Amino acid sequence: MADHNSIMDALKKEKTVAYFDLEFCNERTTHHNVPVAAGISYRKGGRELESYDTLIWCGDEYELWDEHLLRIGYEEQTLRKFGRPMEEVTGDLFAAHEKYRPEYYISLGRQDEELLKRFITREPEGWEFYDAVRFLPGRLSLKYDISLERYAYICGIPFVHKFQPLDDARCLAEIFACVCRGGADMARRREVEEEYDKKMFVAQYKNKRQAYEYLLGLESLTPAQKEKMRGYEEYLSGNREAYLACVGE
Repeated sequence: MADHNSIMDALKKEKTVAYFDLEFCNERTTHHNVPVAAGISYRKGGRELESYDTLIWCGDEYELWDEHLLRIGYEEQTLRKFGRPMEEVTGDLFAAHEKYRPEYYISLGRQDEELLKRFITREPEGWEFYDAVRFLPGRLSLKYDISLERYAYICGIPFVHKFQPLDDARCLAEIFACVCRGGADMARRREVEEEYDKKMFVAQYKNKRQAYEYLLGLESLTPAQKEKMRGYEEYLSGNREAYLACVGE
């Protein structure tokens, strides 16, 4: 399995790397995700050798959740008409793999890798997958897994996430290049971390308030529940002003 040093070595030596992204939709019956689009940027150093961008239609056996599909900017009618079956997509990916022999396939998060492996119609033997989340937070000394858009902000890369997988793959490649050469803006990094600190604090406050209100609604409490309730009261009281400042109330 690849480690940080081997990734850095591959990029420094300008070996070919494939950055990829999948867009997916929830299936209404099983609630599993189904790929609807894929984008890959094959790169050597900072140069894109080739790109791959396609809509995917996995078949009528999958009942895509319309609300989710529309939320990410796709329509079932369009996927039916222009989406390619995974057999064809698999053929394209294997042909490109033979042509460019990527050292790694890099995505932001394991979900893209797992989804690709589940739907691809041939076993990708010898393909080395790597999750950028294993590299980027540590390299930037971040304690959170942040979004692609926020990584782009830290690197000064103009990017708005629009659920276009090739755009996402190319952006990830630029982020990797920026971070590896030490070009990230540390002031922006601190700004993003503070932003996530606030999000985590607000979520924690709301969870404790919900737990407190649940206990408050019970007719009777055990000694352990009473102790928890006192703890919640102290936390909510002690952090109320900070919470109101975060949410702007």
